[in-house]
Amino acid sequence: MRPTILAVDLGGTQIRAALCDPDGQIHRRTARPTLAVEGPESVIARIKDAVSEVLEGVPIEQITGVGIGSPGPLDPMQGVVISAPNLPGWHNVPLRDIVSAHVGRPAYLGNDANVAGLAETLWGAARGEREVIYLTISTGVGSGIITDGRLVLGVRGLAGEAGHIVVMA
Repeated sequence: MRPTILAVDLGGTQIRAALCDPDGQIHRRTARPTLAVEGPESVIARIKDAVSEVLEGVPIEQITGVGIGSPGPLDPMQGVVISAPNLPGWHNVPLRDIVSAHVGRPAYLGNDANVAGLAETLWGAARGEREVIYLTISTGVGSGIITDGRLVLGVRGLAGEAGHIVVMA
C-alpha cells in the first residue's frame, strides 16, 4: 500500500482536493466553487464534500496526512484561519481540526502562498533552488519565501505576508 497525501486548497473562488503521492504526483482530484459569500459553514460543507469525493474507495489507513492551504492570515501552529479577507465571516476558524476530524487523519494548515511556494521548490519550477520568493496573484495576493531551502514562517507563522499592502505616497 503506497502512502497517499490528501491535499486541500481553499481559495477565494475554488475549493480543490487531490490525492497525491510523496513524489508530488496527483492521482485523483476534484474542484468546486467556494461560494465564499455563503459563509464559513457552507464553505466547510463544500470542503468536506470535495474531500469525501477524492477519498471514495481509498482505505483511510493509506492516507498519511492532510495538507490544507488557505488564504491568510492564519496560525499554522494552531491550525486556525484568523481572518481571510476574501472569505467573509472567516474569523478564528479551526479549519485544521475540522478537516482532521472529518477525515480521521492528522491535518496541517498552511498559508496557501507559502505551501504553493514550497511545492514549487520541491516539485516545480523552483526545484532544487535554495532561495525562492513565490508570488500568487489570484482572488487574493500573497507570497511565500523559502530561504536556505526552508519555508520562512516567523514566530506566529505570518512572516513573508506580502498580500495586499497599502502604500501611502
